[in-house]
Amino acid sequence: MRAIVVEQPGGAEVLQVRDDQPLPEPQAGEVRVRVAYAGLNFFDVLQRGGRYLRKPKYPMILGGEVSGVVDAVGGDVHHLTAGQPVCALTGNAGGYAEYAVVDAEAVIPLPSNMSLKLAAAYPLQVLTAWGVLNLSGKAHHPGEWTLVHAAAGGVGTILCQLARDAGNLVIGTAGSDEKCEHARRYGAQWALNYKDDGWPLRVREITGGHGVDIVCDSVGRATQQGNMRCIANFGRVVIFGYASGEPKYDMNVLWGRSAGITTYGLYHHVVHETITKRSIRETLPRVINGELKLPIGGVYPLDQVAAAHEALEGRQTVGKLLLEVDAGIQTGRYAAPGGVV
Repeated sequence: MRAIVVEQPGGAEVLQVRDDQPLPEPQAGEVRVRVAYAGLNFFDVLQRGGRYLRKPKYPMILGGEVSGVVDAVGGDVHHLTAGQPVCALTGNAGGYAEYAVVDAEAVIPLPSNMSLKLAAAYPLQVLTAWGVLNLSGKAHHPGEWTLVHAAAGGVGTILCQLARDAGNLVIGTAGSDEKCEHARRYGAQWALNYKDDGWPLRVREITGGHGVDIVCDSVGRATQQGNMRCIANFGRVVIFGYASGEPKYDMNVLWGRSAGITTYGLYHHVVHETITKRSIRETLPRVINGELKLPIGGVYPLDQVAAAHEALEGRQTVGKLLLEVDAGIQTGRYAAPGGVV
């Protein structure tokens, strides 16, 4: 099969388009998905460069999420059938390929009229955003102030919408005026350019001196000091990524606010069947009916994966980026607000 292979860590140049990869075979409890689209995520960049917390084994095929159709079913799998449209989490690897073998419990069946392009933007970013807010952020109190960093990115766009819809007051940060406008369009009531060193003071002004109760942070080191300048007493910072490097928080500063630092990882979320089903139940219908919007910022052919990584790493995009593996297996169309996706 055709796949993107990384033989050793490095820059975008190590992404090899190969036609000689063996077709993976599903074992008991697994299914093989014929891939239509693969989602691009920043942890792919970290894995490619050897900077991810969970060190991968090379050579490897990147890609943590896919959409497509079930191609083959392993033993002990009775709820999925060949030809069924699905999206799936791959376990952080294997998605940049024509076929991916995944755990059957990580597969989400789809209605036949849902676009596989839209579906590829769903599992990782939406479930992550839901988990950041509900599991780690404890966003159960309407009226709280929520700060979303990288608010124009794939997960940030969803975080802004979910936090707003939960009754929170949402402030987004982004790296340009264009991205700030994107954040406002998708749920942030206020949007600030974090390249302006005065953004923490502006947050204090917006909140009337209270500060923010929840910080959703995938940026890391570059935002840690600003977070502590604008966090409310008893506030909590949820770290779910570190695009600018791992943060190092000063406990003395945390004591000064009675503030807390917590983390979120999707791999802990999805092992809990009840929580996973709840998160899908609360989000997927809203995506299908257009209430929860998943803007797609770019779709790249498989052989342009290096350009996609460079755009993602250079923070040149808004919304979700996808790799088009085989759009010809699209099984339906989804009439999104404003047109067909």
